[in-house]
Amino acid sequence: MIPVTDNETAASAKYEIELALLKSRDWQMLANDEVIAGLQPGSCEFAVEWGKLIFAWWDEERSQSWRVTAYEIAEAEIRFRASRGLAKETVTLTLRDPERWRAKQQERDLPAAERRSRYGGLLAQLIPAHFGGARVERVNTAGNRAHSLPVQYARLVVDLRGEIVLAIGVNDCGVQAEIDGVLTAGLVWLAGFNEKREGRKRAKRLWLCVPRDHSQTTLERLTLIETAHLGAKVECLEVDEDREELTAVRPMTQAELLNDHPRELRWPDGANNHSVWRERILSLAPEQIEARHHAAQDAESYSIHGLEFVRVTHCSTIPRPKFGIPGELHTGRRTAGRLFPPVKTLTETNIGELGALVQQIIAYRSAVAADRHHPFYRLRAEAWLESILRQNIRALDAALDPRFVYSQIPTWRADERSVIDLLAANHEGRLVVIEIKAAEDVNLPMQGLDYWLRVEQARVRGEFTRRGLFPGITLADQSPLLYLVAPRLRFHRTFSTVARCISPEVETFRIGLNASWRAGVRVHTKERVNEP
Repeated sequence: MIPVTDNETAASAKYEIELALLKSRDWQMLANDEVIAGLQPGSCEFAVEWGKLIFAWWDEERSQSWRVTAYEIAEAEIRFRASRGLAKETVTLTLRDPERWRAKQQERDLPAAERRSRYGGLLAQLIPAHFGGARVERVNTAGNRAHSLPVQYARLVVDLRGEIVLAIGVNDCGVQAEIDGVLTAGLVWLAGFNEKREGRKRAKRLWLCVPRDHSQTTLERLTLIETAHLGAKVECLEVDEDREELTAVRPMTQAELLNDHPRELRWPDGANNHSVWRERILSLAPEQIEARHHAAQDAESYSIHGLEFVRVTHCSTIPRPKFGIPGELHTGRRTAGRLFPPVKTLTETNIGELGALVQQIIAYRSAVAADRHHPFYRLRAEAWLESILRQNIRALDAALDPRFVYSQIPTWRADERSVIDLLAANHEGRLVVIEIKAAEDVNLPMQGLDYWLRVEQARVRGEFTRRGLFPGITLADQSPLLYLVAPRLRFHRTFSTVARCISPEVETFRIGLNASWRAGVRVHTKERVNEP
């Protein structure tokens, strides 16, 4: 969800929500997925008061006012987090157009292959209608493992008055990660398509077809992408499947991109919201347990080598620590032949169980663990690698200042991002963005580019100095370096193809680590991947 934090973000949210409300006359209102009222025109309003977005609604029996703290707009739904009563009561509210929502659910219930086939057919109709002289030569809605093309994208080869154009897209049933991944998939396809072709048979354009109102990430990335070496230019098209419309979207200039207000950014608030359990939890293993504050979720976590086992959420009236291992082990099902208990609320009566869990994690989450198939050894490998680098960042680059290594600062898209990233500075005062993967991931270059952009936007506005980060360092008036880090045999095979398309203005380096990094990080290779 997009946070609403000040007058500017509140006004922007009000405009976008009211625009979305115009698409229907009748809306249902749900609280935590339960229908509580029907809203008609004139029975609700949004207002900006003292930098806050206020949502008010009423009917013949009730009237309520809520402060909106975050929101997101989806097809047939508007969702937002809301609070009232000095934030003591919080709820997730949803405004839903029931007719459009049911139609969309029916479409989502179709097999994925059928959805892609329908979407490919729709693009085959819209492209000739929108581009005079265009002729669709081929439609493909299956994946291509040989060229690392995922199955979720429809691909079309188009003849536009003698010029070959590649069109690739994902329908609006796709999750945001799939929509954002269309650029990477398109670049891989374009490179493979043109590699064995010459002259007029080579593609001159790549069209990225994304759902309406979901193009922001793609447009931001395109501003920092260069494809001259592939012999084609890349353009973005928004597809409105309901209205069956295709719209070309103008990419941003770099000046617009860097000066655009990054409304999704969150910064540490400096509040000392430590749990009353903090000292007792740390005392269970002072040398191994790490406590961290997460600004985006207003939460505090405790982990060993990146494996979180306690979390305290401060947004509730009485913060209650929960202990256990997050993820699939919550189900209580057997994993690797062992039964893991569900997550529990920490109390005086079960703190002994927490101590036993800590000792078990320490035994298995070790470079010399006897059982390397145990989930405690295998889970969250990237977080383990991150914890090692934060403690010894000079193992990655001797020029980095070991005093200041920040994790996910600034943060954004807290609900969606799971990638691990670090921010440091070298001895020349230049910021260094570090994106980490422990296994093959086709999205590593683009996710690193996303974080580089957020850091550069903040640097241009002087946010780091204003917020007291990197104290004692005069930050250089240069854009950050971008380090893309993984074990040297764990870079995806498309990595070089995609990374080379990053603009040379973003100085990007591939850093390959030893496979045995759990026992200590060593750099095997460091190379620039996007020389001018």
